[in-house]
Amino acid sequence: MSELRGYMKIKVKFFSSHRDAVGEKEIEVEIKENSSLNDLLEMLSEKYPKLKELKGYTVLSLNHRYADGNSRMKEGDEVAIFPPLEGG
Repeated sequence: MSELRGYMKIKVKFFSSHRDAVGEKEIEVEIKENSSLNDLLEMLSEKYPKLKELKGYTVLSLNHRYADGNSRMKEGDEVAIFPPLEGG
């Protein structure tokens, strides 16, 4: 649980080009309670400017399920950020 009142801890995993942009495989962040995935992306883009360049090529999952940017997070959630998957 977050030590800051009104904040929650979220685990964020990065894959492929998004991992390269951040330079980390996984991080833990504190963000305001009831924040959306869009809020998280905005916060991460400020800290990791290269993520902004990938905004149009970003897929999100929340607790192992595809999610849109309006999805709300809660304490202890796991978010994955990765490029669109291509198949053949």
